[in-house]
Formats: sequence, C-alpha cells, structure tokens
Amino acid sequence: MSKESSFTIINKDLEGLFRKLSVYTDEDLNKKINKNKWSIAENLYHLWLTEFITIKYIKKKTSYPESLVNVSYFSKIKMKLLELIFFTGVKMKAPKITYDSMPQNIEIKKLRETWIKSRKSFEELVNTLDESILKKGILRHPIAGRIDINMTLQFIKMHFHHHRKIIAKLESKIKSN
Repeated sequence: MSKESSFTIINKDLEGLFRKLSVYTDEDLNKKINKNKWSIAENLYHLWLTEFITIKYIKKKTSYPESLVNVSYFSKIKMKLLELIFFTGVKMKAPKITYDSMPQNIEIKKLRETWIKSRKSFEELVNTLDESILKKGILRHPIAGRIDINMTLQFIKMHFHHHRKIIAKLESKIKSN
C-alpha cells in the first residue's frame, strides 16, 4: 500500500472515531470504567502520544540519513508477529514514554486539534523525504526493530485499530451507565 493511501486510511479512521465519540462529554470520556485501566480519553491520548513520539523520532533519524540502516528480513517477520498480537488482542505493556505524561483530565477537542496538526506535520515530513530514505529503517520499534515508512504507517493503523476495539468496549459501558 502506498504511503498516500495509508495516510488517507488513518486520517479517515481518526476522523471517524472522533465523530463517533463527539456525542459524549469530556467527563464521560475521562471516566474510569475499570479502576486499573485507561479511560477512553487516556486511550486516545496514548494513541496520539505514540504517534507524536514516532514523528519526533523519524525527524531526528532522517536528519542523519547516512546513519539509517536497511530493514532486515527479521524485522518484517516481527511485524507480522506484531500484527498477529494486535489481531488476537493480546495485552502488552506500553512503553512508559507513551503514557508517562498523561494528564489527569483530557480535553478531547484540544486533543483532536493537536492530533490533526501533528498528523498533518507527519504527512508533510514524509512527503518531503526522498523515497530512498523512506525505504530505510527510519523507526526503531520496541518489538519489530528497524522499520521503514510503510511498516511505520502499518503499525500506526494496527495500533489505532487495537485501541479502537478497547474504546468500543468502554463506550458500551458508558452507554449502559
């Protein structure tokens, strides 16, 4: 899949989720349904922060293109494993950096605006980089290892869909309360 169509898909997914959740108040979305689990708002914040950190990492790595390495066959296999993990819904501990700065109360409208801006900046960055750079391992994923832009966009999509399922379960509990 091309990076352009990947961005189209993840942008539609994002817009669709925010549209679906627009019927709820910030209070609803910040409500802890399960004591030791994230609220809907915290799931959204984690998704945004993961993407934001990814963008920062890619900006840094691509500013030194000579240091980029090729994507290994092993990384491609580990991406398939990651896809299986997300598909089956196996729980994994998120890296601390992707939730460490989570605010107590998240303003959904503000998060949406911030996310759309950072997504636009991500797309602009990818569009300015040479294709030869984008085929290199521009991101070091904690499980898959060094992955290229298409694998990165695939991860963002899989990660989003994984959390969208969690959010749907939480949403059904909000509706029933």
